[in-house]
Amino acid sequence: MLAALGHRWPTWFGIAFAALSLSDPGDGTGVGIILLIAPIGYLFVAIINRPGATWPVALGLFAAVTALRFAGVDPRPVMLGVLVPVVVAGLFMPHLRRRGLAAWQVPGAVLFGLAGLATLLTVPEIGRYIVAAGLAAHTVWDVIHWRARRFIAPSFAEWCGVLDLLLAVGILVLI
Repeated sequence: MLAALGHRWPTWFGIAFAALSLSDPGDGTGVGIILLIAPIGYLFVAIINRPGATWPVALGLFAAVTALRFAGVDPRPVMLGVLVPVVVAGLFMPHLRRRGLAAWQVPGAVLFGLAGLATLLTVPEIGRYIVAAGLAAHTVWDVIHWRARRFIAPSFAEWCGVLDLLLAVGILVLI
């Protein structure tokens, strides 16, 4: 039984990360940064076609966001600025123009990025619902990637899916 629980470490890590993130949810829009970090990371890893790079890329993005916040800079516009060249690069990748899930990598990044942008352009009362809806939609995106076992590490898709779902529900319940 302990082995089975240990095998689900991404789930446990997602639960812990969500609990930490929701311990001080503020107005609910702060966790909306995930709507920008996730598409950058997912698309970048798909572009380089190295699922094993998923965790290092994610850690780098979280470190950048933490450093920006520590410096007193809102990381959302910065991450939006990073997403644009990643999307442009994705448009030129032949392996992302194939049918199926590959063809959805760039449009998916654009849609989640637009949701992240919307949280910047609206009042928090509306922004929290955009964040919750975006995170719920990204949960579906995570499940698709987890089942496909392509483009990103399955352990990351599991962690991200749990995190996104719990944050979406938490924003709606706690705020």
